[in-house]
Amino acid sequence: MLVKELLTQFFDAYLVKRDLKGALSFLVDDIISLGTGAHEIALNKKELERLMNSEFQSIPTGFQYEITQYCEHMYTKDLCGVYCSVVTSMAGNRISDVSFQTRLTMTAARIDGQWKIINLHMSTPSDQQEGEEFFPIKYGRQAIGKLDASASKKLIETMLSMLPGGIMGGYLEKGFPLYIINDTMLNYLGYTYDELVENTGEEMQKIIAPEDWERVERTIYESIEKTGEYDVQYRIIRKDGTRLWVDDKGHEITTEDGRKAMISVMLDISENIKLQDELRKEAMEDSLTGLLNRKGAIFYIEQSLLKNHPGAMFLLDIDNFKQLNDTYGHQAGDQVLRILGKILKSNSREGDVSARIGGDEFILFLPGCTRQDILNKRADRICSDFRKTGSVYNDVELSISIGIAVSDDAHDFDQLFKLADKRLYAVKKNGKDNFR
Repeated sequence: MLVKELLTQFFDAYLVKRDLKGALSFLVDDIISLGTGAHEIALNKKELERLMNSEFQSIPTGFQYEITQYCEHMYTKDLCGVYCSVVTSMAGNRISDVSFQTRLTMTAARIDGQWKIINLHMSTPSDQQEGEEFFPIKYGRQAIGKLDASASKKLIETMLSMLPGGIMGGYLEKGFPLYIINDTMLNYLGYTYDELVENTGEEMQKIIAPEDWERVERTIYESIEKTGEYDVQYRIIRKDGTRLWVDDKGHEITTEDGRKAMISVMLDISENIKLQDELRKEAMEDSLTGLLNRKGAIFYIEQSLLKNHPGAMFLLDIDNFKQLNDTYGHQAGDQVLRILGKILKSNSREGDVSARIGGDEFILFLPGCTRQDILNKRADRICSDFRKTGSVYNDVELSISIGIAVSDDAHDFDQLFKLADKRLYAVKKNGKDNFR
């Protein structure tokens, strides 16, 4: 709602109060603005200020306005696109009286913690638009002739520059043959147009990460079949081999030659994905040891148990850990925790779950492993490795006690944990430095 408030404050100053300085305060210096008139184009705040000042002198009286069909989309946490309809009428009249309706697209960005408008485009609905016009603009009564090819091209370039992402289109055929692409998208990919054609043979499948391709293809076809549009996130492969996360929003179209195609706007969301990964990592990782924390361990172990995969849980506890802290200090205690973390990593296979679940308690979960002889060897090696490493703290008898439970005896994390904890307690009660 912050962005809608920004738009409302701008219109209050611009339309109602006719407050030039106030209206300009909501805009960035390099604002791009397109109005409904042929000459209402401003490529920075100074140009827009001149247009608005001229308008205020011609029509000093304020307007009433109403915003309807408001829709906004957060491209990133600091970039928002808006579409809405705006109905205006002269002050003192009802909105239902003589009024003027426009469509507005706007992009706003959060800069130094404050939302600002970075571009505006107002247009008239198609029933107010001349059939020959590509853009919904009106010509003044004194205008002679319409925009020539050069001016039209410049207007299109300006419009495209306002879009926050790259534009790309492909035919809805095997490999998504290239239909159109703009310079922003080429810059995302790091190619010139000729290089892209040469390296991909104009098959857009070749810029999509292979591991994402089946999901992307399925999502696009299924979504277009249902609604005629789609929204999918995936990785694209750049010329230098690096990968870029994009949010691809597209629509189905039919080209002049009758072929089905899609055209889309792609936004670079790599920073968002990176932030999400970092937050996920922070939420599920123990910062001291680099292992998973309790939440992370439960998540991955539950995932394995839900698939009915067999496995074994080791619940580990450091013997005499409090005595270590009392004798050598908490820094030594932290170092020993890190040591056990490294030992668990070195005794883990890819896909095993190793975690510190709190204090000096650790978990090692071995998916697919329930044979007692193998589990015994793994537990014995962990105990032996820790005993050797911990021997430097010779004033304390450091060792590991382990309780082991296999998933044949339990159906969820809590049940498995209780069984392992019961066996760990038995080891502690019978002399420590062992496993059961």
